[in-house]
Amino acid sequence: MRNSFSGFYGISEDSIGTIFTSGNTIFIFDANILLTLYRCEEETRNRFFEIWENIKEQCWFPHQVCLEYQRNRLKVVKDSRDALEKIPKKIKASINELKTQVFDGEHNQTISRYSDLKGELNTIFSRIENIVSEFSENHIDVRKGNIDFLKNHDVIRDKIDNLTEGRIGSAPTEQKVIDDLNKIGKIRYKYKVGPGFDDSTDKKESFYSFDGINYDAEYGDYYVWSQILEYVGSKPGSNVVYVSNDAKSDFYYKIEGKIRGPNESLRTEIKKHGAAEFLLQNVDTFLHHANNHLNARIDEAVITELTNASVVNATDFQSIKYKMNGKRGFEYPVGINHVHLDDIKNIEQIFPIYSEYQQRLNAYKHELDEINTAPLEELESLQGSGLMARKKYLTLHISHLKNLLDSLGNRMAYLQEAEAIQQLLENE
Repeated sequence: MRNSFSGFYGISEDSIGTIFTSGNTIFIFDANILLTLYRCEEETRNRFFEIWENIKEQCWFPHQVCLEYQRNRLKVVKDSRDALEKIPKKIKASINELKTQVFDGEHNQTISRYSDLKGELNTIFSRIENIVSEFSENHIDVRKGNIDFLKNHDVIRDKIDNLTEGRIGSAPTEQKVIDDLNKIGKIRYKYKVGPGFDDSTDKKESFYSFDGINYDAEYGDYYVWSQILEYVGSKPGSNVVYVSNDAKSDFYYKIEGKIRGPNESLRTEIKKHGAAEFLLQNVDTFLHHANNHLNARIDEAVITELTNASVVNATDFQSIKYKMNGKRGFEYPVGINHVHLDDIKNIEQIFPIYSEYQQRLNAYKHELDEINTAPLEELESLQGSGLMARKKYLTLHISHLKNLLDSLGNRMAYLQEAEAIQQLLENE
């Protein structure tokens, strides 16, 4: 059965070691991995480049990966710089809010009666503000300067250019190539064949053009995958290690909120095109295996930083749908399903529900935090009433989700106790 349904089977750790050390292995980094290098410290970035340098001759890059890197590079640079700018702004805003609460709140009359106390408090706040300013100048501004490739020469791109030289796949030669892929992609997405079907809705109205070829953004992941399949087909018997931080279900199979491995359709299809083995890994897993099998000796702190920098949230600030959508107003997330606790008869039923609600809670909390910390100038064009409605919606549903999670936890405890009692009775 394994030979007929190999896409459903995983790979042992020993086999992973063999793949990483084989000269017949192709390493492919997705565009999101290249862009991650703009979001981390210079030392961390250099350690990743060291690994890349050591396997450079075995690396290959689909043309679509490089095109997406080039198209998104400046936006990632700007986003990284803007994110750093928010830190001192947020700290200063918090200090001002605290000062208002202290001097204009319920303690105002008491403080006003003690001039020395008021002076001492002002001195404390002044010291804190000076510390923040000094920290911003010596640490935040330095980091901003190091990644501000909107004004300075992009040394990261120089390094990427060097490491990808001669290792990039060919571009589509005519519009028909992309048009045919679009038609196939539409059918694949209908039947949930990865990758890319999770992007279909969000990118359906996004289009772009490069070198005389017109592209539909919703099929971007499929363009990459089709180019990988074509390349693997020209090198039958090769192993493929594809490193990407796209954790959606069109790439990975998930159950109980945990990734169990690559989507079966990917493994089945790439093997059909001639690959001996296929590994789909995020940057965290790749670096740990590089340590184990390539003698990379990457510190855990470096792995953690690259992993954090690589996280691509569905609720990233840039993708939060603040803008009005025609006459429908804001596009709200899917509503929370009502849970009938009495219908849950065993613990196994709880896990997927609990995981879904926990993920949704984290997403809502992240989005609300992004709204609360967004610079005022980025919100000026928005309708205030709509934004407040959005915040109210998120706050309400965060509270609702917390209550649901508490109820699910209590139900889980009840079922565990009931099972324990039943087991005792059976033993007697």
